[in-house]
Amino acid sequence: MKTALIVKLKNIFMYITLIWASVMLAVYLVVLFEIPLFAWISYLPLGEKFCNLLSFLILFGIWIVPALYIITIFFMILVRKKIKEDSQNKRLSLFVIILPLCLASLMLLTNFVEILA
Repeated sequence: MKTALIVKLKNIFMYITLIWASVMLAVYLVVLFEIPLFAWISYLPLGEKFCNLLSFLILFGIWIVPALYIITIFFMILVRKKIKEDSQNKRLSLFVIILPLCLASLMLLTNFVEILA
């Protein structure tokens, strides 16, 4: 029973990390390439609220994605060592490991503090 819980927690954290990093990467690329998506969204009803939500997501994600990444890696190692689970999702695991690292390197290489200001 305990092992099933750890595997479920690992899967939950893997999907949350993957989704959050993907959304954050998409929003950051929109900001980086200066696509006027935020201007277009602001013309919609409740567009300003949605733009504020996206900007909050990217600013909050700067701190959350590394924390989620560390927790996810911990669960992945724990499940691999304790349970010796032969995961059928090796591609997913690899993608969960690589995507946040690519996002972090892109943000550091493009000086994200000036871009988001």
